[in-house]
Amino acid sequence: MHVSWQLMGVCIGILAGVGLSLLPETAVFAHWYWLVAAGLTAVPVLVKSKRWMFILAIIVGLLVGMFRGTVERVELNSYHGLIGQDVKLTGKVFEDPDVEAGGLIKMRLVEAVVGDRSLSGQVYVSTIGSHIEVKRSDCVSVEGKLKEGFGNFPASMGYAKIVGLERGDDDPAREMRDEFGEHLSDAVEQPAWSLGMGILAGQKTALPSDVSEAFRIAGLTHIVVASGYNLTILIRFARRSFNKISRLAALLGGGGMAFAFACVTGFSPSMTRAVMVAGLSLLAWYYGRKFHPLVLIFLVAATTALINPFYVWGDAGWYMSFFAFAGVLILAPLIHAYFWGDEKKTSELISGHSGGYDRKLATNLVTTGVRSVPRNYVQKFSSFFTNIRQIFVETMSAQILTMPIIALMLGQFAPYGLLANLLVLPIVPLTMLLTFIAGVIAWVLPMLSPIVGWPAQVMLDYIIWVSEQVTKLPGAAQAIDLGIVGFVVAIALLIAAMVYMQRRTKHSFRDSNVVE
Repeated sequence: MHVSWQLMGVCIGILAGVGLSLLPETAVFAHWYWLVAAGLTAVPVLVKSKRWMFILAIIVGLLVGMFRGTVERVELNSYHGLIGQDVKLTGKVFEDPDVEAGGLIKMRLVEAVVGDRSLSGQVYVSTIGSHIEVKRSDCVSVEGKLKEGFGNFPASMGYAKIVGLERGDDDPAREMRDEFGEHLSDAVEQPAWSLGMGILAGQKTALPSDVSEAFRIAGLTHIVVASGYNLTILIRFARRSFNKISRLAALLGGGGMAFAFACVTGFSPSMTRAVMVAGLSLLAWYYGRKFHPLVLIFLVAATTALINPFYVWGDAGWYMSFFAFAGVLILAPLIHAYFWGDEKKTSELISGHSGGYDRKLATNLVTTGVRSVPRNYVQKFSSFFTNIRQIFVETMSAQILTMPIIALMLGQFAPYGLLANLLVLPIVPLTMLLTFIAGVIAWVLPMLSPIVGWPAQVMLDYIIWVSEQVTKLPGAAQAIDLGIVGFVVAIALLIAAMVYMQRRTKHSFRDSNVVE
């Protein structure tokens, strides 16, 4: 067995251990000797790569995950005696606050303190009608009743009163983003401006509530918030641009752009996952290697779970990001291989990059008249429809795999999500570029703002128009109660379908890389 599969076994064990650490009402697994036991168990796994060692690898991860999860759970004792009490809580705003209709502000506070007691995890706080503008990285003091949490929040405070705010000065990326947004507003009008800032910088707080609701119904929310899709566009652009200089320049340029983008948008669960996936894939590309998608998925999931066990304990965004990632890198290639396996060979032969010469295929091409068409036109024609098909299949695959988790955790279903994504996703890269150009030129040459902002305005207005039209379709907003049994059945059927397609096609996942 290849060592990468043993690594995946460790990651599976870590995820299971972190999840199981919530069950026992004991702190016994929080002792350091469990890590020693995990290290000793890992020795034979490292020495011999045998198939049965996969079980030992899972046990190693299980011990590590139980230790990490139990340590975090024990720290939740800091909330004892505070739940149900009126308290003054001070914390740092982790992400951009969500501003909803009626002035409701939702914040996620970290490094929370009540009196002289430090609290673990994130505290969900909502306040209404506040005249104070709250930004990411601000230090906020609120008063209210501390209640039981939900999802990945160990505690919450509803309708809190803001009694103090200290503007955070340790977030230069946010300050630069806000200044860029001010200049962009001179070139692009609302609501297109807020959409442009969401697509380009992950800033969704200014998006009007009706537009935000339209994007949710249309299944387009993922393009408004910072996500792996936006980051992948930037990484591929950087890699192809800097690769003209050198392979090292492409690695450093792509990695630097990924980190800068994450600093601007904030390290949300989905963005943390996306940065790690892109970084590992870029590093593997630099050394001429590729990750198997399953190994990459479990490696990143386990790493983020060790960083923050609350992700495993109930973060819907964390789960949806990995399900979407699995759809793009596992289900989509299988669908391509199952339905268009021979078409890939045709494309390779036409473009002249085929590893070998298929006489039968070449004869068919000549017979059907492909050779009579100029080579460059055939290449462009084939590339265009291949790209359209790739967008369609990847979008459909991500929608299919995230559908069960969205139905289970959010009770929602977007029946026209695939249609909306097909109409919007192909132009997102160009929209990002035009929005960036408009903001930069408006910053440097303000007098040109109305002119340089027009192309971005048109593209952004089109995306908003698509979302609004989709919401008018019959049955656009659907609620669904899947339940845990229905979720398990749906996932089992999807896994069975993927296993069947892999066995029929013998598809090799090592031929793909997210940064290429």
